[in-house]
Amino acid sequence: MKLQENKVINGKQIRTSNSDFSPIAELWGEVMVEKPAGDIFAVYSNYASDFTGEYDLLVGTSDWDEEKNTEIEAGEYLVFTVDNTSHKGVAEVWQEIWARDSELQRAYKTDFEWYHTNGKIEVYISI
Repeated sequence: MKLQENKVINGKQIRTSNSDFSPIAELWGEVMVEKPAGDIFAVYSNYASDFTGEYDLLVGTSDWDEEKNTEIEAGEYLVFTVDNTSHKGVAEVWQEIWARDSELQRAYKTDFEWYHTNGKIEVYISI
């Protein structure tokens, strides 16, 4: 468990769900074309229910000059480190989180993926 401070992330945002990953792939494509500098965040917020419902997804950085922004809420998070040697590493971590959803007691406030410039990837789940 880790205590996370408040952080504002600027970027591109969509409303989506886990039933179709193509809008998520398109969003990542749009963001990466612009080559934002620094650590990149994928922020999940405004959940309609749980991981089966709709949510907002914003992909960006803390200092990118984009119109849309969202706030990573301060609070306690479970942190999962992604095996970045596998191209499916992030998806595998999410599969693990969804399989353990009830035991994790997720808050469904703000969750995020943190892509560090050094290659490290972490998934933070609000609890």
